[in-house]
Amino acid sequence: MVKNVKLPVYAVIMAGGGGTRFWPWSREKTPKQLLPIISSRTMIEETVSRLDPFVPPQRIFIVTSRNQITKIRQALPNLPSENFLVEPVGKNTAPCLGLAAFYLKRIDPEGVMLVLPADHFIGEQEKFLNTLQVAAAFASRENFLVTLGLKPTAPETGYGYIQKGELLRRVKGIEIFKAKAFREKPSPEIALAYLREGSYLWNSGMFVWRVEIFLKALEACLPELYQEMAILSKILGTSQERRILPKIYARCPAISVDYGVMEKASNVAMIQAHFSWDDVGSWSALWKISAKDQRDNVYLVKEGNGRGKILALDSTGCLIRAEKNLIALLGMKDTIVVEAGGSILVCPKNRSQEVRQILARIKEKGWKKYL
Repeated sequence: MVKNVKLPVYAVIMAGGGGTRFWPWSREKTPKQLLPIISSRTMIEETVSRLDPFVPPQRIFIVTSRNQITKIRQALPNLPSENFLVEPVGKNTAPCLGLAAFYLKRIDPEGVMLVLPADHFIGEQEKFLNTLQVAAAFASRENFLVTLGLKPTAPETGYGYIQKGELLRRVKGIEIFKAKAFREKPSPEIALAYLREGSYLWNSGMFVWRVEIFLKALEACLPELYQEMAILSKILGTSQERRILPKIYARCPAISVDYGVMEKASNVAMIQAHFSWDDVGSWSALWKISAKDQRDNVYLVKEGNGRGKILALDSTGCLIRAEKNLIALLGMKDTIVVEAGGSILVCPKNRSQEVRQILARIKEKGWKKYL
């Protein structure tokens, strides 16, 4: 690993999302990060575990929501209780990271802050940690907001893209570029053009920066949000925090850190990472990274008593999850079939990004027990 990071490193794991595209397995009280999707451990346990030994438990912080905090604490008993930060309401990633940054400012305003989603798949842990080491060392010395980008392997329309600018540094084979432009999730035609052009990387949603540098960028790019969040300096850790924090959040805009800060700031650098990565944002994404049979089918069966059974005849490219019952497929191709929590999802694999539309309709109908 790269060594000699000059400042202490703190990890902030964002764990407030609903994982709606993993319905019906993912629910409001048990979202994606609390499910054992890629191993026998929950995804948030995987995220914390892969930071070892670079970031010790006492410097790992979790930002989550009220309806998830109990289960997340239970999943991570080795983290100090004060390291769990609870948002009164979800307002996207900019307020989430503002809260974390002002909390860390009380501890170490010049510390290096790693920002990681709680629910991504990352292979090749050594490469991952080496990349974080390089990013943290660079961020500790330079006044840049650092983001991690991955070389596209397909014209993926579910990811944002970042265009590489000038090369700033090369450290042990890892290249650091100036970020030239951020692009939102593109159409298939534009995604293919990005892939062929070669200067665009997938936006991983992982960031590295010094606390003070991020807060300066937040103040410059989102001054209204910063002014609200600045009140936290006076109330965090006091008896007023629980009463005033909801009022602050009520006045904050719901905006992502990508759109609100990274796209506007002039001091953004991007590391081209080389570990395997997927945001596992849908059932089709899970199909891509899972072990398959000879006909490219993925079988997921709930462990324990009463587990389901799967039978797939003359079917290819499918993902099937059985919980309590037998699921039988005949002559199906590229189909998702998921049984979980008394509900069944069936959809074409190429439309699994649209599962949240089902949830929206369930809410309209008032079928709360299925949410």
